[in-house]
Amino acid sequence: MVVLKKASVLLSAAALSIGLLAPVASATTVDERMERLPIQVAQTNTKVTKKDLINRMKELFPTEFSGLTEKDFYMNTGYPYPGDSTVRYELSFSKQVKEQHIYGSLIFAGADLQLEHFYYQPPETEDAFFPAKVSESEAQQIADKLVKQLGAAGYKFSSTEGVYTPSNLTQPVQYTFIYRKTEGDIPVADRYMEVTIRGDGQLISFYNSGTKTGAFTYDDASKKKDAAAVQTDIQNTVEAQLFYLLTPNYHTGGAEAQLVYRPNNQIASGVHALSGDWVTLDGLSASLPEEKDITPIAPQPLPPRQPDITEEQAEQLALSFLQTEIPGVTLTIDSINETTNYTGKQVYMIQYNYEYEGGNVGTALSIDKATGEIIEYYDIKYDLATQMKQEQKKGSFSQQAALQQAVESIKKWAPSYANEYAMPVAEAHYFEHNDSYYFSFPRIVNGLLVEGDQITVNIGAAGDLLGLSITTYSDVKWPTTKDVVAKEEATKQLKENLSLQLQYENIKNIGDAQHYSLIYRPLFKESSYGMIDAKTGKWLSGEEKAEYPAVEHPTAAVELNYLIRIGALEVDGHFNPDTAISKGEALKVLMRSLTYSYDYYPQEEAESKFFENISPADELYPLVMAAVTIGILDEADKALKTDDKLSREEVAKWAVRMLKLEAAAKHGDIYQLGYTDAAKVSSDKRGYVALAYAMGLLNAENNQANPQKEITYAELAKMTVLLANEMKENNIYH
Repeated sequence: MVVLKKASVLLSAAALSIGLLAPVASATTVDERMERLPIQVAQTNTKVTKKDLINRMKELFPTEFSGLTEKDFYMNTGYPYPGDSTVRYELSFSKQVKEQHIYGSLIFAGADLQLEHFYYQPPETEDAFFPAKVSESEAQQIADKLVKQLGAAGYKFSSTEGVYTPSNLTQPVQYTFIYRKTEGDIPVADRYMEVTIRGDGQLISFYNSGTKTGAFTYDDASKKKDAAAVQTDIQNTVEAQLFYLLTPNYHTGGAEAQLVYRPNNQIASGVHALSGDWVTLDGLSASLPEEKDITPIAPQPLPPRQPDITEEQAEQLALSFLQTEIPGVTLTIDSINETTNYTGKQVYMIQYNYEYEGGNVGTALSIDKATGEIIEYYDIKYDLATQMKQEQKKGSFSQQAALQQAVESIKKWAPSYANEYAMPVAEAHYFEHNDSYYFSFPRIVNGLLVEGDQITVNIGAAGDLLGLSITTYSDVKWPTTKDVVAKEEATKQLKENLSLQLQYENIKNIGDAQHYSLIYRPLFKESSYGMIDAKTGKWLSGEEKAEYPAVEHPTAAVELNYLIRIGALEVDGHFNPDTAISKGEALKVLMRSLTYSYDYYPQEEAESKFFENISPADELYPLVMAAVTIGILDEADKALKTDDKLSREEVAKWAVRMLKLEAAAKHGDIYQLGYTDAAKVSSDKRGYVALAYAMGLLNAENNQANPQKEITYAELAKMTVLLANEMKENNIYH
């Protein structure tokens, strides 16, 4: 496992008609929104033609796109990474094939047209869905072949990161594989390839982080210090820190907070493997950097910049704030929309463009309506200067000077937030491509720092503001610090679960831009983001997944093992597939395998206590409320007892509701039930049983429906897969 977080951005069909998005993908440990606002780059004059790109595509994929003609392709050219002089070429396509729409994109980097990113949405086939035509091992063989074909010398499949990623039975199976660049069998942190194969064997995405070229040098691994000695040194410095972890709920727009312990920030960057010194942004240090106190940006509240700003005032602010002195460039405001952002805040979203001869570049600015303060900004003038081949601003700002400038920017453009957020306690991040520093100012609640609610600021080499982003959630329920696990106990757990990852990293102030240093990075439970729930003492990240022996069953083994693997069914070593399943466990299986709504419930419903037997504090409450939201449960189920066993006629009702056939099922008197035990079917469930059995979701035995018989885990697993097929055929998604 490596330290850097990876992310891939897939181009949507809409994006293909706009042009190159920037950045397309990144490998970074910082807030990605700062670098990844949609920057639209117009096509520029280039010597590379669309025909050149099509020929390059055919070299890599000689048969895959034979049904497309040259007119089906579109080309865009641009510089999607600020300050990066490497040009990218996008070749995109979109076409109606029979009754399905296919689209895709290939992005090539540099004059040699290295494939950097590929995304393809092919026609759906039955072979892509569970049970998939291609197994995980067969999919890996396809991925291996592609990596070899691309001439990726030194890249090796990372067995610890091979990911099997089905998430829903109504969606195609996908297998994702990671290949790491190695130097002498040691991984190079920022060089990897990611390949995703669909269940029918179709390549659907690829990303290569290693398109940067040059004569790279590497530390001599034979001179590295003993790992055990380094681990002991780090272990002696580990200390648990209590903080709030905020997790967004993208269904409701809110967020949930929990108290968490994590290791002290100073050790996160690790130790230089040759010198044994601590790694910091300023270089190497023989001593551990001192822990920083929690200090507000401003000691007292500051007045908001412009309360209750109007749309006209917001436009004037944008015109003043966004002006540029680059000759031949015109700023235009395309639109101003009053809307609610992802944290639930009322904002003015201002779309704007810089137009120049031969092209334009644009994005959006967000202004808080209540305070008149800028809460989302990304400086695309750097990108504009690159497009126009203007010389970039020069400067020699130190990290400390940049930090001071970041503080002044917050006080100037978003003053009312300053006393609620702390000065940075973690290392800043340095962006090599535009010689800038990135700072994160965490929120303070009850004297503790908050992870997931912060102000982020990017300051350039000349002291200019390159980015400002404020993530503030309101109406968060903050748990109290009472009854938390003792700090000493959390520290003990962290020390006991410490291990090291040896890897090569390209770090500012250690060697030159082409040099990779050998670093020992601390991991906790095999994760660089090791965290412990402060209330329960359980690990929240990095905990090993329990390994269970494959479930054996004469008729449902395949279905049961698949549900276990995707997390829809939880079992232990004593699991018996032929035992009856409870209503609560059955709801888990159905909701987790057939919907994307199982973690959502309306807040107002939670507070009004919908169920008689289930309180909002119960673990199953969000799941059963989600079932109410999509119509599986209703008013008649208010007395639901989740521990009771589920009967066949009851699961028939749930299945028919998931298929949105309740209107037909309610008229139970119109259905003829030819089963010898038809009289045992409850009158209110007659229509549901008739439909479920007619569709083959449930089967009669010896002409008996057995409506009151409890359904087993195995039977439910079989039914769930059949239900998924019915949902797919009828385009029903929850």
